[in-house]
Amino acid sequence: MKFPRASSPLFAVVLAIAAVAAYAEPPDPVAARVSAPEWTKADSNRDGFLTKDELISYPTIGQDFARIDSDGDGRLSQAEYTSWMDLDHEDR
Repeated sequence: MKFPRASSPLFAVVLAIAAVAAYAEPPDPVAARVSAPEWTKADSNRDGFLTKDELISYPTIGQDFARIDSDGDGRLSQAEYTSWMDLDHEDR
């Protein structure tokens, strides 16, 4: 496999993309909670828990899933979700 030379335009583009990615801001946790769906809307199978699969449409929550899942069981209870939503008032 041939790698692009340091003076090639492709190398410059790859370097620029890497630089932008390195300095990208992490997701805003308050914004994630503001855009979070109501529990009943997110719990599509009505089993009383949210899984990562149910949150695919809500990527900002998915990025914070491990922190929200305080008991580490791989799903969010309504109490965990509500507790996370209530953090919005503490961040302001």
